Amino acid sequence: MNEFKKYKDLVERELRQIFTNRLRKITPKALYSAMTYSVLGPGKRLRPILCLMAYEATCNKMNRPVKYSEILPFACGLEFIHTFSLIQDDLPAMDNDDFRRGRPSVHRKYGEALALLAADALFAYAFELFSKAPLGAGIKTHAISVLSEVCGAQGLVGGQTLDILNNQKPKKLSYAALEYINKKKTASLIGGAMKIGAIVAGAPIKIITILEKAGIALGLLFQLTDDLIDKRVLPNEKINQILDTYFKEANSSFDKLGEDFKKFKELTKAIKIRTA
Repeated sequence: MNEFKKYKDLVERELRQIFTNRLRKITPKALYSAMTYSVLGPGKRLRPILCLMAYEATCNKMNRPVKYSEILPFACGLEFIHTFSLIQDDLPAMDNDDFRRGRPSVHRKYGEALALLAADALFAYAFELFSKAPLGAGIKTHAISVLSEVCGAQGLVGGQTLDILNNQKPKKLSYAALEYINKKKTASLIGGAMKIGAIVAGAPIKIITILEKAGIALGLLFQLTDDLIDKRVLPNEKINQILDTYFKEANSSFDKLGEDFKKFKELTKAIKIRTA
């Protein structure tokens, strides 16, 4: 996905500035080390990239200027929330993974206590970033409300809960049940990232709704390709049909939004055919 390097570079630069200019001055050294290790390590930055792309495309569609300073606090905060969830996923009480992206997971490098505290700090600081975005109170409140929903009990945390409970059962999940978990655990935050981009751009409800729907389909596509790459799901005719359904659902929504959202179709294709 090299064609989207522009957005990833914006996010990487902003994340490093946040840690260097703000967090280093106020955070205990050990905690700061665990936080930087988890956030600034290798990562796709998919959620912040989608947030930036949705904001930019919506601004262009509405003929309003693109001001990245408005959206970057939300894009970076989304990456903090995503990282918080990964740290927790890897803990022995959850998925018990010793490695993440080719490196020791945070609890293996820093211990479980510091890993938990780093996750807590990242989650809390995400909302501090959201609250300080240079936007009007109405738009900011709307965006923060959406984020609270998609990362809480009815979204990310709820999905993780269902995943853990179902992993304790001997019976294999139906794909419908797995899709429901994936929608909560993964797709809700991806759909929320795109929805936030449109909200910050000042979009009408019609555009916000279409983008959120596209984001959910894109999130389900991303999670299923992830499962195939990691061999949690084996390829077969039914899985290929489901992949095609998600792909078509996402692209159908982008078609409704017009030429300004053409880049999303390229990204959807890149996600569908990825191998890593």
